[in-house]
Amino acid sequence: MARSSSVGTTHTATRDAPAEMTRARLATYTAARSTYGDLLKIMIALRARDAIAKFEKALPERFARFENGEVAKMTALLDAFGKQNTEALPFAIALIGRRLKTPWHLIRLATKAAPSKAAADVAATPYAIAVSMVIDRIDDGRAALRIALKQNRVIIARDLLAEIYDTEYALKVRIDQFEQSEWGTRLQASMDAIAELVAAEISRFPPEVGHVLGSRRLRSHDSLVGKLTHLAWKGRDAVTNGATYCKKLINAA
Repeated sequence: MARSSSVGTTHTATRDAPAEMTRARLATYTAARSTYGDLLKIMIALRARDAIAKFEKALPERFARFENGEVAKMTALLDAFGKQNTEALPFAIALIGRRLKTPWHLIRLATKAAPSKAAADVAATPYAIAVSMVIDRIDDGRAALRIALKQNRVIIARDLLAEIYDTEYALKVRIDQFEQSEWGTRLQASMDAIAELVAAEISRFPPEVGHVLGSRRLRSHDSLVGKLTHLAWKGRDAVTNGATYCKKLINAA
């Protein structure tokens, strides 16, 4: 038993040796810890470049809507692509994301593939990285918001903030237990940083002067209509989950 463990350790060390050597050599050129990971991504993209190009040609120029029919078609394409190019799946998913009119709709690739809306079930799907990509977009929005505020481009900042709030809401509503997941922790950190940016901007003006970034309209989902919509979503989910449960009982009988 001890011998088996020793052999396994030796094989692992042998397999990891080239990676460690590469990291060491890269360290002589840059201190960025992400360099090795970026290099791996480039290598994966290069190896699968023909498959990625073929996948891209199969996509429409733009998705006006990304609902059940479109999600099913894209899932079928991703399934076929992933059979030979599993490591390159994130690139294929990103190509779909670039064609969406509403960026957060990308999470539907993961939520539709999951047996339930629970964060753990969504995270277990092959396309869970779509959720991380949507959170990445919020991080990008935060960077763009900071630049817009520095340049006093308030209208652009308002639009960026509205999209960020809409995306945050969509993630929390469409994935159950989201706030308790690793995704939720990461999102909260981003939203806290965004809140600081907004608070700093608003504090530049006297309290009696309203600021567009402090408008409740930016968080339309907090309005009565938004809350009723949320309840409608929950009601629909309850009916859907109940029907699915009954179907399982019938099939098991």
